[in-house]
Amino acid sequence: MGEAKRQKLALENRPCPCGSSKPGNQCCFNGREWHKLAATLGLRALPPASATEKCYMKELGSCSGGVSGEHLISEAIIRLLADGGDFTVAGLPWIPPGELKAIGPKSLTANCLCRKHNSALHPLDDAALAFFTSLKSCLDRRANSLRFIVSGHDIERWLLKTLKAMAASGNLARGQEKLPGAFSSDVRVLDMLDNPSLWSESTGLYCIMRPGELTENHNRFQLAPLSNQRGEVGGLWTNILGLSFILMLEPLDIAQNPQLATAVFRPGQIVVTYPGTTSWLALSWDDGRTHLDSMTLNFVRQVRP
Repeated sequence: MGEAKRQKLALENRPCPCGSSKPGNQCCFNGREWHKLAATLGLRALPPASATEKCYMKELGSCSGGVSGEHLISEAIIRLLADGGDFTVAGLPWIPPGELKAIGPKSLTANCLCRKHNSALHPLDDAALAFFTSLKSCLDRRANSLRFIVSGHDIERWLLKTLKAMAASGNLARGQEKLPGAFSSDVRVLDMLDNPSLWSESTGLYCIMRPGELTENHNRFQLAPLSNQRGEVGGLWTNILGLSFILMLEPLDIAQNPQLATAVFRPGQIVVTYPGTTSWLALSWDDGRTHLDSMTLNFVRQVRP
């Protein structure tokens, strides 16, 4: 047996890079390629119950358990990014411009979901935590070469979930101006949360970083809403640990978003290279397209604190 084949079989028999305890060949490796399926939420299939007024999914008619305190940013991600220190936020309507406010991991909650729907969305929180944790590990200079895989659709839907919670709770702002948080009439938020196949053509995650662009790795998660000409939310800008993306929630209009003309749509993997090590974070997609583009980050120099 050749060395390349031996290494390939060893990789397939190791714990799956998605983070499950199963061997890869019993999980995300299908015999030909590695692929992580998107989480199934079944929001439209939940049994009828009631409509809780404060729940932004009340139109489904399946609310129960009363209103819960939904974390605007998943509590586990706040803990991960705080890394034993403070987690700070800025840009919210109740924070003066230019100021940072330190909050605890159980803070930043809002009563905008019932308990049943909050629980139904939990797989997206799990997927986002796996993504943030994997990317943070890849960016660690002390790490050996690592491999991870996540569903890109789950990350898109978690970003949409975060944006929707902030809008429903009145926490979207531009500068000190509070935004009404109405979504574009072309955006079917609940359907898009429930089913990745219901995202329209050209909606989804775009990498807006250019070849040769310098960025600084940091434990930050930033987002800002993008509005259309009617002032409705049609997407968001986000920076995740130093990497910049735009999530389009309505069909792309290049005239309105010229920065996306050369952006990479739904990158297939993020590759992080340090002297002597290379780590891979693959993103799986089920949209019928081929996603071969990589975001490749090469270490340039250490930045002093």
